[in-house]
Amino acid sequence: CRLAAALGAPARGTERGVRSLALRVASAAASRAVVRRRRALTEAAHPAAGDVLRYLSRGEAVRAGLRALIAGLEPPVALVAHSLGGIIALDTLVLTPLPQVRLLVTAGSQAPFLYESGSLPSLEHPTPLPAHVPDWLNLYDLRDLLSYLGAGLFPGRVTDIAVDSRQPFPAAHSAYWTNPEVYRHIVDWLP
Repeated sequence: CRLAAALGAPARGTERGVRSLALRVASAAASRAVVRRRRALTEAAHPAAGDVLRYLSRGEAVRAGLRALIAGLEPPVALVAHSLGGIIALDTLVLTPLPQVRLLVTAGSQAPFLYESGSLPSLEHPTPLPAHVPDWLNLYDLRDLLSYLGAGLFPGRVTDIAVDSRQPFPAAHSAYWTNPEVYRHIVDWLP
């Protein structure tokens, strides 16, 4: 204790004890608040989470619809998708070569996260993207906690570009289409 005092350190246990107590009090208060609001929080999260879970368990009809839509288009096609749409688009392109699609653009996509966690239906981690998957531009916002990077998972196959909506989460997740920077990046990448 005298050595610590001579070196200018706080008295033993004081810093850790106060910090630990404050953390326990704050955690207990936060837990009580969440428990009281559990139903409201679940109802708020359910629509989006439910859509993703439904797609992951029964997505073939959606992929078939996307394939049919693309089949009627003249190349070059740029497939632009947001959030769950990015998961659907990537899954469809991995499972089916669609040569008219020359560019995949995702914004706020969870596809890289699902791939890395072994939850992407079409591709088991660490299997690389098939060669027939087109160039992939992945737009993300650091404030969008539902957007994930893909370049590190698919080296040389995905280009991640950060955009800044200047919106807090969760508004940042829906702000891509009101951000002119997003459109400039897409135009720069069009085939």
